[in-house]
Amino acid sequence: MLRKFPTKTLSADLQLAAVRAHFDKHGSALCNAAGLIDGDAGAARVLRLMSGLREAARLGRAARRRLVDLHRLLSLDLLGNSLDPELSYWPLLDPASPEVEELCLLSDRLYDLLVEIGELDEDRDALALALPAQDAA
Repeated sequence: MLRKFPTKTLSADLQLAAVRAHFDKHGSALCNAAGLIDGDAGAARVLRLMSGLREAARLGRAARRRLVDLHRLLSLDLLGNSLDPELSYWPLLDPASPEVEELCLLSDRLYDLLVEIGELDEDRDALALALPAQDAA
């Protein structure tokens, strides 16, 4: 079982607070979804991200990059150079299955989070804003 995020603590970084709240609510599902697509490596990726978020004082560029990479994984966007093109699990997914529907919902929610943290970025150079607008499937 995943530990809960400290959402009751005061944080000066609104981006970090938003990401922590998102992972507090959806962390387990994100971990399961990444595991469904990329096996143990995908689940470990989410667990490392969550561990880093627990210890962070602010949401840095590396954490934002990992969030974008997670979104690409959940969206089955294999064009990102940080993703392994040899993912063996995702071709076995049935597009009509409830798991794929959950993947789509998680991907959409994560995209909304990326947009939110991009809007909270004072410099407006967040990686979240670099994502092209995508229609929900």
